[in-house]
Amino acid sequence: MSPLATNLKASLEAEAKQFHDVVDDNMEVSWPEFLRAWGELREIDILKRDDEGAYYIEKK
Repeated sequence: MSPLATNLKASLEAEAKQFHDVVDDNMEVSWPEFLRAWGELREIDILKRDDEGAYYIEKK
């Protein structure tokens, strides 16, 4: 897992966030790099969504 994907994972384990908030938190990262990291999380199928549509990851 890339360092960015690891950071995204830790952030979403700590609190649920809307996608635009995750993007805003990572504005220093290029869009293609962000999408690759987001894709890593989607690929391993750990992203969940709450009733308001925010993304989160359950800690194991």
